Order: sequence, then structure tokens, then C-alpha cells
Amino acid sequence: MKNQLPLAIILGALLPLGAKASPIIYEGFTQGTGNPALVGYSGTSEIGLSGTWSSLGGQSMTIRDGSGGQWGTPRANWPAAEHSQWWLTQANRSLTSTLDLTVDGTFYMSYIIQSDQADHGSQVGFVNTAGTSELMAGDGYGGGGRGITAYYGALGGSISQNGGGVDIAGFSGQTDYQVIAQFTRASGNLSVTLDYYLGAYGGTLEATRTISLGAVSDTFNQLSIKADGWVNLDEIYVGATLADVLPAPVPEPSVVALGGLGILALLMLKRKSKSIAC
Repeated sequence: MKNQLPLAIILGALLPLGAKASPIIYEGFTQGTGNPALVGYSGTSEIGLSGTWSSLGGQSMTIRDGSGGQWGTPRANWPAAEHSQWWLTQANRSLTSTLDLTVDGTFYMSYIIQSDQADHGSQVGFVNTAGTSELMAGDGYGGGGRGITAYYGALGGSISQNGGGVDIAGFSGQTDYQVIAQFTRASGNLSVTLDYYLGAYGGTLEATRTISLGAVSDTFNQLSIKADGWVNLDEIYVGATLADVLPAPVPEPSVVALGGLGILALLMLKRKSKSIAC
């Protein structure tokens, strides 16, 4: 009788390390080298986006590639869209397909922010197909009963509306947060849960809030970002599952070793099978 390896080991050897599902929208500003203006920019590695970024108002934003940015040490995920002055700025880019919130369901969004202070504005969201309303989620300044927020309202509205006094602490010159937003529409009512993880998902959960937005029935065809103060926005993902919006992690050494052992086990099984056949 042939010896058999556990199925889990065999499957573990065949699965790709760091595998993840596919996002339906992605913008990483990957080709923004040479510090170009955000307005008019379009890369070649984006997913689910078309045309170029346009400005809805405010100051100009730049795509920094690590040189000339507000922070001297480039972050690991440069380039990033950088806002480097006060006064609110909003920029939009068209989607290749419509995001439908006329039916119940759940989708996820993630992005990375960096700022030198808690009192700033940084939000990502969507503009509806009528061009009259926006659905935004993120930070609407710190303190004074503001902080983490999500809202559905008139296009170009206040960034601090619907604030609840939940602030994100610990911002400094080199601090990254990964924002994970879950949008859930049930019985026609939309709720948004926002989690702020220090560094990346799986790091320390620094702040969280769930906001009920009431009845929402609309379709959206533009990705939108809002920024105020000194802030970088990067690695925007939108997907149907949490796995869709999490960049594939670098596997731990133990996981790499386990994968290697699985492959070695497959080779040994093949070699042993040949010996028995003889």
C-alpha cells in the first residue's frame, strides 16, 4: 500500500503565497514619477478607472514619488497623492462601471493615509451618476466633536458633517494608517464602519466607528478624494470582499518555510511512488 501525505500539506504546497482576490477599483498613483500634478493624471496600473483626475475645487494636489514631499524619508508605497496646504481640495476620476446602491449588499474600501497631525481632512468616496451627491468616508478634522465620519449628501459638502467625536490619535511625520471601510445596505438603509489600523491591516486598531446614514438609493460613477491640511492618500482599493481590498501581505518566514516543506513533500511523494512502481 502506498504511503499518502495529508491532503492539507499537498494543497498548502500548491497554493500561492500571499494570494488575494481581485479588487473592482484600484488607484495607487504608480506611474506618478517626477512629481506631476494630480489633475490630468492617469496611470496604466489602475483598475476600474477611466479618463484622468479632475479638480472639483480647492488647492492643487501633486503626486509625489518620494522627492520633494513633505516628509524627507520616502514611504514604502510612494508615489502618493499629496495635499500640502490648508483649504479643502476635492478631486474625482470616472469609474468604468457603475457602483449600484439601489439594492442591498456589502462592499469594502481601503486606503492609506499619512499626516503630520490629527487635525486634518482625508476622505475617499464616490460621486453619483447625476453629479449632485457624494458618499464619503474618512476623517473630518480632529477634536471639537468631529473626527471619523461618513456621509451621503450634496456634492462638495462639508468634510466634517456627521462627525461623532471619534478621533485618530498618534499622527506624526512618518505615521501611516490603513483605513478599512465596510459599506452595508440592508432594507434600504446604509451603514458604514470605519477602522483605522496603525501601519497596515493586522496592526493596532487605533480607532473605529459605525455610522448609520439612513435610506440611500443611488448609483455612483466617479471615485472621489477630499483632503485638507498636510496629508498623503494612497493605495485606494474597492471590492466585494475584505480580501479584495487588502494588498497581499509579505509572508512570514515560517509560512515561507511551510510552503517550501509542502513542495519538498510533493517531490518526495513523487519519488517514493516511482520506487514502489519499480
